[in-house]
Amino acid sequence: MDLSLSRLLFRASHRKNKIMQPIREELGLGRGQPRILTYLSQHGASTQNDIAAYLDIDPAAVSRMTEILRKNGFLTRTADEECRRSNRLELTDKGRKAVEIWESEIMIVEKRLLSGFSDDEARLLKEYLVRLIENMQGARHE
Repeated sequence: MDLSLSRLLFRASHRKNKIMQPIREELGLGRGQPRILTYLSQHGASTQNDIAAYLDIDPAAVSRMTEILRKNGFLTRTADEECRRSNRLELTDKGRKAVEIWESEIMIVEKRLLSGFSDDEARLLKEYLVRLIENMQGARHE
């Protein structure tokens, strides 16, 4: 078994996504869309650029995903009064309900993921993952 850190992180992420896929599909959401809805739930009305910067994803991808979310009734788009070239995105009732269900399911999956870990081990794992993410920010392949 390949125990490289990159492979382990990929496998863990892949398995979590596989577990969450039926829930995402039941909610009528595509890949990546729950992260956008969760962001809006936590930060309130935001621009696509705000979302892209926070989630560290391509603004064009955010544009495509938010347009689908808007068409499917999960969010609304209004002109930003401060910058007329920009739009503000905000959750609808349907979007808030989807986030509520998604977050509830995430908690169940997280409990499963941390099964057999002590509270200290779970805390340390989270701290280590935060450090890994911080170490990767701005990093380039050398």
